[in-house]
Amino acid sequence: MRNTCSGVLALSFVLSACGQSVSPSAGSPAASPVSATTPALGLPGQNAASAESGYAESGYAEPGHTTPGQNASAIKLPPTGKVSWDWQIGAATERHIKVAAGTSLIGLDGFTVSAAKVAELKGQGLYTVCYIDAGSYEPYRPDSARYPDYLKIQQDPDWPDEAFLDITDVFRPGSVLADILTERMKMCKAKGFDALEPDNLQNDENVSGGRITTQQQLDFNGWIADQAHGLGLAVFQKNGPDKVLLRDRTGRMMVEKFDGILNEACQQYRECGPLAEYTRRGKLALNVEYRRNKALDCGLMAQHGINALKKDRYLAGGTARAYLRETCN
Repeated sequence: MRNTCSGVLALSFVLSACGQSVSPSAGSPAASPVSATTPALGLPGQNAASAESGYAESGYAEPGHTTPGQNASAIKLPPTGKVSWDWQIGAATERHIKVAAGTSLIGLDGFTVSAAKVAELKGQGLYTVCYIDAGSYEPYRPDSARYPDYLKIQQDPDWPDEAFLDITDVFRPGSVLADILTERMKMCKAKGFDALEPDNLQNDENVSGGRITTQQQLDFNGWIADQAHGLGLAVFQKNGPDKVLLRDRTGRMMVEKFDGILNEACQQYRECGPLAEYTRRGKLALNVEYRRNKALDCGLMAQHGINALKKDRYLAGGTARAYLRETCN
């Protein structure tokens, strides 16, 4: 799996991430960055994968409340405003997960974490987000044997054993990819997660030769949102701030299809503005920066209502030696 922004990759071998962030709302005074590191039991293991999700056109509620979904499931929307959050999708095992006091939202690898752990975290009042890989193939996942070669249309240059997928397959009759991703989403739901974080939603940019068009990517992203909602999961747009106001085949913008956005490196790449389209609509905007020699611009994050973290590039679990967290309070 790879994070498509800033070349920061969730390592297919070791990964862990955590970041608690409380970012001032738009218009409020900027807070100074606060950093923390914690010693731990070594580096976390393999990274997280992303999944896709579905959507019930009728089911919405105020943030923090539940609403009936397409399958009579309840969709619990993410919290909004100033949110203290953590991103530990790279925790080697659930034993490496450590949540700081006051945290209200956490993102975790859907394969690594058990239903019991999700229940434990929800019992502590946390909103739980399930990470899966939607747009690329990872050989170390338990369902990797299900991916036929024809879906793997281009090798990932950064991770040669991984490959970007032909995402248009989900619209073909009897789609193998649609079945795989739906099963991953069902796994997230069965484990009790509240929401989905589907990674690699930018194959139109990652695959060369124009094999995936921007419109095909938007249609795939919208399909993911629809599937997740249909299963009773909220769902985040992952990266792609340039696509926030673009429309899928249903005519709806990404900011309308998704319940929030989880982005990487908007400060580094000077693209934080589009994230404000989510906050203007009362939805959650999260962003992570990775450059150790560059402080979080808390004023910028406050201006756009973004909850920002600065983290280690391994996205290490809370007990890992590599764990780093810097937030805006």
